Amino acid sequence: MSEEDNFSYLLGSLVLVLLSSALVEQFFEQGQLIVVSTTVMSLSISVIGLGANKHWFRSSFGVMFTILVVASIGSVFELLNLDIIALFTILTFFILASWRAAKQVLFSGVISTNQIIGSICIFLLLGLIWAFIYLLLIEIFGVAFNGIEAQNWTDNLTTVIYYSYITLTTVGYGEISPAVPMARFFAFSEAITGQFYMAIIVASLVGAKMSNHEPK
Repeated sequence: MSEEDNFSYLLGSLVLVLLSSALVEQFFEQGQLIVVSTTVMSLSISVIGLGANKHWFRSSFGVMFTILVVASIGSVFELLNLDIIALFTILTFFILASWRAAKQVLFSGVISTNQIIGSICIFLLLGLIWAFIYLLLIEIFGVAFNGIEAQNWTDNLTTVIYYSYITLTTVGYGEISPAVPMARFFAFSEAITGQFYMAIIVASLVGAKMSNHEPK
């Protein structure tokens, strides 16, 4: 894995997250937690590749990955109500992954196929960030959304991911809607973020392209 193709691995891992969670819900009654654990592991490898000059166990991702494993095990056995810890840890991981990817895509000053793939990765990560925020809201408030039952977060994973991307792209079919003020706040903040992200990423890529063609 090099800086010329690292986002390709990350994009593959993100697609695996979305596809595998849908397949598990479609054909199996259980197994979402296994999907989350294995895909976060692959995401960890991909994201660590964005900063390959550092040893993974010295980075923040090494610490976050360790905590994630512990929290996932605790969630399986439902010990000490570690579901919130597991959700918060995964959420933190996705936020750190987005920031590390953004530093290469938005602040590199160059434009390439890898950077374009990276911008897609950031967009997908934004949807996952808000999905786990919604799962946290359901865990805290119970029925935080109309159309989503208050149940184990792994059972709501695919539904919440679907709602997150529908909101991020401002499609808004309407079968799911926020039921409490905090849920409404995060819903419209995600819609705003989705719109601003597209404007920022286009401006960044166009600016980088123009700077590359300026006479020296």
